[in-house]
Amino acid sequence: MKLEVMGMGKHFRAVTAQSLFMVCLAASSLFSQTATNFEQRIQTIVSRPEFAHSTFGIEFYSLDTGKPIYQLNPDKLLVPGSTTKLLTEGILLELLGADYRFHTRVYRTGSVKKGTLDGDLVLVASGDPNLSGRIQPDGSLGYENMDHSYGGPDSRGLGDPLLVIKQLAQQVADKGIKRVKGRVIIDARLFPEGERELGTNVVLSPIVVNDNVVDVIVGPGATEGAPVQLQISPKTSYVQVANEAKTGKADSKRDLNYTGEKVNPDGTRTATLGGTLPLGKGSEMVSYPVPEPTQFAATVFTEALREKGVDIKLRVVGGAPDSKAIAASYKP
Repeated sequence: MKLEVMGMGKHFRAVTAQSLFMVCLAASSLFSQTATNFEQRIQTIVSRPEFAHSTFGIEFYSLDTGKPIYQLNPDKLLVPGSTTKLLTEGILLELLGADYRFHTRVYRTGSVKKGTLDGDLVLVASGDPNLSGRIQPDGSLGYENMDHSYGGPDSRGLGDPLLVIKQLAQQVADKGIKRVKGRVIIDARLFPEGERELGTNVVLSPIVVNDNVVDVIVGPGATEGAPVQLQISPKTSYVQVANEAKTGKADSKRDLNYTGEKVNPDGTRTATLGGTLPLGKGSEMVSYPVPEPTQFAATVFTEALREKGVDIKLRVVGGAPDSKAIAASYKP
């Protein structure tokens, strides 16, 4: 992944790594054993007691002929689940190559005089899935067994969720911009935003900040009936959590969920957390999937810019930027 802030005349970048993984089994290794032995080995695996209630669908293809060399339930319809990711990643590796890097650029639509930008700042979303704390200092990607986007007692966050956004904001400040007369805009026209991913309920969008969720860590109160304790990351004005959840009996079941949501006049949101968490239970994550990733990104980017000393007066907005103004202001 490359982060780039574009201005008039020059651009600069901070480089981090983006890795895609795919597990492959070479067909040639299958021919080193007889077909009968291979089938027996497969049958030994699928017949294990722990798989008594499982259904397998398996096909191995020859890379030379493209024809199947082993099949088990080839015509049975199965829900592919997360194995679909292998197909997606394989296609990406084939089309983009292993060295592909996402480019997240910030443009300006006007000139800068004495530190004041007479125009808008536009962050152009590139579909980069790692505008988060997932990138480790050595350039690798951090993963947990239970990703924070799912929530639950075993979910964990991955460092500073706004790490990359803060880096971009610092680069803007380093360009000498101290004040923005216009707006902060997220250009998310790469593909339509709005569909939700079935596994996490996260809205799919070209802009993906912290996997488009706000991490809400919930812990029980000190006594039965007390409000639960909340820790929210990232802390942002985009969403406020109204805490109506209570601490339940020690032997009660965990029952936490968002019971309501409203849009405030300024475009921010208030989500109501209800239910109970047993007394003495460890903390767990109840992730809030942001309904408008573009607005969420614009808000946290604006807040990061202000933290870096950039004065922005106008209310955060989404929407399309003035492409002609960008073209007029930027010179390769």
